[in-house]
Amino acid sequence: MAFVTSSANRLIWRFVALLATACLAACAPKNQVIDGLDKAIGELGKPSADWHAVVVSLEKSLPETGKALIGQDLDRLIQIGLGSSAPDGRCDANLIRDRVRQELGRIRIKLDTRNPPLTPVPHFPVICEPSPAVFDLDRCVSNIELHGHDLDASALTVSITGVNGQSRSVEADLVAESGRLVTLDTGTLKLSEDDAQIIVSTRDSGKALAVIDVVAPAKLPPVPVMPPVTLMVEEVLAHIEGRSFGENKSVIYGRKCTPLHQRSECSVAQLRGVGQCEPAWVDPTNERDCRCRVQFTLPAFESVDCRVKISERTMVRQQPAPRKLVCG
Repeated sequence: MAFVTSSANRLIWRFVALLATACLAACAPKNQVIDGLDKAIGELGKPSADWHAVVVSLEKSLPETGKALIGQDLDRLIQIGLGSSAPDGRCDANLIRDRVRQELGRIRIKLDTRNPPLTPVPHFPVICEPSPAVFDLDRCVSNIELHGHDLDASALTVSITGVNGQSRSVEADLVAESGRLVTLDTGTLKLSEDDAQIIVSTRDSGKALAVIDVVAPAKLPPVPVMPPVTLMVEEVLAHIEGRSFGENKSVIYGRKCTPLHQRSECSVAQLRGVGQCEPAWVDPTNERDCRCRVQFTLPAFESVDCRVKISERTMVRQQPAPRKLVCG
C-alpha cells in the first residue's frame, strides 16, 4: 500500500514539473516582451527620445515568439507614426513620441492586465497645424486643412473672435478626410476685417485645438484733400444804352467750365447809370456750365454800366468709402 502511494506521489510531482516547465516555456516569451515594452515606454518618457529608433530597436530585440505576439502591432505603430509627420512634418515630434508611448502602454496592458504599467489614456483629438496657418483676407482661400490625430469632424466646432474681442459661433462645414485630416470650408464663415481669429475647438469640452489668425491687407493712407482753387472765367465791363422805348436785353457771358472744374460764381456790380443788371446761370442744373446770362433792363434814353464777373473752382475729389473685405 505504501508502494502504491509513493508511486502516485511521484506521478503527481512529475506532472507538476512538466506543467511548470510548459508554463515557463510559454510565459518566458511574454515576460521578455513585457520587459522590452517597459524599457521602451521608459525611454520614450524622455523628451530627447527618438520614437522611431526606440520602436525599431524593440522590434529587433524580440524573439520570434515575441514577434508573433506584438510584431503586427509594432509595424502598424511605426506606419502610423511615420504618417503622422506628413505632410511637411506639421505634427510636432514630441506629440508623436507621446502618442507612440501611449500605444505601447496599451499593448503592454493587453499582455498583462494584472500589473499595467500605464493607465489607459483615451484618444483625444489633436490638431498639429492648420494649413494655411494664417487666413489672409487678400487671398480668401476656400479651404483650411487641419492636420492632426484622432480627428472627427462631428466632434469639432468653429467660432470666430472679432477684433473687438467678442466671439460668435458659426455653422462651419467640416469634412473629415481621415482621422488625421479635416477640411474646413471657409466660405461658410463670411470672414471680414472685423474678425481676428478662427478657433477650432472640441464640441464636448470646448478646448481650443487650433487658433488661426485672420489678417487684412495693409491699407494705403488716404489721399490728402486739396482745398478748391478759384479761377476767373471772364470779367467784362458791360455798357448798355436804352432806346426810345427803353431796353430789355439778355446777354450771355462765359463758356463751358475747364475740365475738372465747376462753376463758382456769377456776379454783377452796377457801376453807373439807371436800370438793372440781373445775372442767372444759363443751365442751372449743370455745375460744369460756366455761362451766365445777364438781363439788362433800362428806361428810355438811359444807359447803364455793369461789371460782370464769372469764376470757376477746381472740383473737390470725393474720397471713396473704404471697401470692407469679406470672404465668402
